Amino acid sequence: MYKITKNLFRVFGVIFPILIGALHTFAHFTDLIKPEVKEMLSKEIIILGESQLVWNAWGVMSVMMGMSFITIGLINISVLNKLKQNEHPPILAIIAMFIYQISVVYVGFEFDAANQFYGGIFGLILTTICAFLSLKKS
Repeated sequence: MYKITKNLFRVFGVIFPILIGALHTFAHFTDLIKPEVKEMLSKEIIILGESQLVWNAWGVMSVMMGMSFITIGLINISVLNKLKQNEHPPILAIIAMFIYQISVVYVGFEFDAANQFYGGIFGLILTTICAFLSLKKS
């Protein structure tokens, strides 16, 4: 049971975030920095009362999102490495990843991104199984 929960946590807590973060960052630095994309996003918008280029606002969010996903995965590697052989991943870490997966489903639904939507649902299923197995031990 411990091995199953650790492996599930490894998939949805380490592999998924690092893979998604790396792909997101790769796409940003290969496709999204092209001059024609910058030109399309050269319009100004108001964010928190300040005028900004869409490109600048989007660029900050794009890079930080990819790096944040990678960071989540690296932190979860540390969580797994601290576990004893007969220990489940901490419930708080599982809850954090559950919130992360809910966010992925929301983004997929709200912004018409099927890959994120279905990937988030798959992640939620794995997270729920992991939580159930971890709580079942009590």
